[in-house]
Amino acid sequence: MRILIVDDEPSILEILSTLLGADGNHKVVTATSGHEALDVIDRADEDFDCFLLDIQMPGMDGVSLCQAIRLLPDYAQVPIIMLTAMSQRAYVEKAFSVGATDYVTKPFDLLELSSTLRAASKIVYEINIARDAAESARHVLRKLDDETKPPRDEPLSIEGVERVVSYPAFENYVLALSRTRLLFSKAFAVKIVDFHKLHEATNARQMRAILKTVAQVIVDQVPDPGNLVSYRGNGVYLCVNQNRMSLSTSGSTIQIDDAPQVSAAPAQVRELNFVVGPEVSLVSISKTGALMALRKAVDMVERQAVPPRDIAELSKRVLRSQSRSLEQSNLTRRAYEMVLDEILREEHRGTN
Repeated sequence: MRILIVDDEPSILEILSTLLGADGNHKVVTATSGHEALDVIDRADEDFDCFLLDIQMPGMDGVSLCQAIRLLPDYAQVPIIMLTAMSQRAYVEKAFSVGATDYVTKPFDLLELSSTLRAASKIVYEINIARDAAESARHVLRKLDDETKPPRDEPLSIEGVERVVSYPAFENYVLALSRTRLLFSKAFAVKIVDFHKLHEATNARQMRAILKTVAQVIVDQVPDPGNLVSYRGNGVYLCVNQNRMSLSTSGSTIQIDDAPQVSAAPAQVRELNFVVGPEVSLVSISKTGALMALRKAVDMVERQAVPPRDIAELSKRVLRSQSRSLEQSNLTRRAYEMVLDEILREEHRGTN
């Protein structure tokens, strides 16, 4: 990769240049400040594939530089890796919120640095393939993207809403939190009730507008700058909460009519209800544990979004049917889980 490293410490630049240039697979360019880095980018004859930015620098810090790079048309998707000390959590949160892809800590761990760069290299590879494929038909692809409805169950990158990040970046952020052993980091999910009906009833432009509007509503509900939000798919948004106390809306239904953005939103949004799932601790000694916590948050809000009477009725129909769809199977499983939970609660009350 062609990498630009930005750090105000010459010793760091020398170390990273030596490490990354040792195998001959990377071409390294350095800058000692944010403003110098922007000049280097502007004068470069060839685009950079990856950036390594020190967070704390005099003048323009790494977070501001990251934000400035993301505003450049050619660098909206390229990997940006932040360089920071483990204790600088607030800076890491800000960096992810303005478009950072990942981060590595000082002093550098060679395995961590190599792993992060390998992941960045894969992103660059996919970006280059997409650029080559789109070059001959860019206007056609843009039109198709506008007119093609996002798949119901897949994550979607939502642009233009502060503190809303893509799902891969969101997972990297959660993994970063797990590495710092933050005791009060929690995740929770927000689910649009009856999302499958909304998905069927709207066209591509309406669907994208709705998902963006909902993201803004959720961000307004969790105003702490340390909270990031991402769209997971199937009408589910995930949020990281850095506060010690739970949200006041946790476990309740939110009417979007109460939100100021509704006046500019499509008509379908005004009829939506939201279910906020319970918070799940992100404290884990492993990456797998942190990602499983996100899966748990999604599962709980999915179960919470389906009324018990609807689950019971659907389960009866499904049991009489010889062929069951995946969605029906999931609803049946949730029905059994809710019945089991009720039985266990009855047994617990009977023993007291």
